[in-house]
Amino acid sequence: MAMHKEQKKALIYSVGLHVLLVVLLFMSAQQNVITLPKGSAIEAEIVDLTKPLPAPKANKKPITEPKPEPKPEPEPEPEPEPEPEPEPEPEPEPEPEPEPEPEPEPEPEPEPEPEPEPEPKPEPVKPDPAVLKRQQEQAERLKKLQEIRQQRQAAEQAAAEQKVATETKIDEEVEDKSEETASGPLGEATGDANQERTLLTQYITAIKNKVNRSWSRPVGTEAGLSCQVHVDQSVGGLVVDVSIGSPCNANEVVKNSIINAVKIANPLPYKGFESVYQRKINFKFEYNGE
Repeated sequence: MAMHKEQKKALIYSVGLHVLLVVLLFMSAQQNVITLPKGSAIEAEIVDLTKPLPAPKANKKPITEPKPEPKPEPEPEPEPEPEPEPEPEPEPEPEPEPEPEPEPEPEPEPEPEPEPEPEPKPEPVKPDPAVLKRQQEQAERLKKLQEIRQQRQAAEQAAAEQKVATETKIDEEVEDKSEETASGPLGEATGDANQERTLLTQYITAIKNKVNRSWSRPVGTEAGLSCQVHVDQSVGGLVVDVSIGSPCNANEVVKNSIINAVKIANPLPYKGFESVYQRKINFKFEYNGE
């Protein structure tokens, strides 16, 4: 940009200088024109042509030499262009700061599973008045039956306790008689065979009475119960096994109650019946509603 301005300025100076020289030349040309003075006479001489012509006289009048043209003024030396100032060194651009490492994006939390919508509760069905009445009647009837059963059970329990007391007294009397018979001489009165038969009968009766006392009668057991019972025992009346044989008109509940009664009566009567003791013994369990 600076060089362009200097060149333009030098061009203007050069053009101006040439214009000035042209003007000076034009003015000097006007001054060199010879103008004759006004009113001057023309001199002439008569010459004899037969004679050789004399050498022409030199014109005494000095011939005005043209003025020398003015020397053109020397063009001014162009001023030395100033050396361009050194451009300042560009400042080093600051090193870009290192970009911070992007923080790792947090893992998205798993969306909670939507809770299952609760199933709409069915609207309660309005009970039929007739059904309600029937249910109430049935509940009252069951309540009355329960009361009757409780009363009957209490009466049966009282009767059973009384029966047990009576049978216990009878068993004690039988055992006393058995001891007296066992201690006496065999073969007296009715003989050995009758005495042994009587003692065996007393032995079985004593076992039956003890089992009956240990029996807990299930509710609803009807009178007329009769079941054959098989017992395996060891010396001393210890029960080894018990089962229900036939005939037997009882259901499974009553059968199990008879088996439990034999186990509760363990050990069975033995003392005083050593002579008639049998490892396997059978007897009839009966209930007549007493």
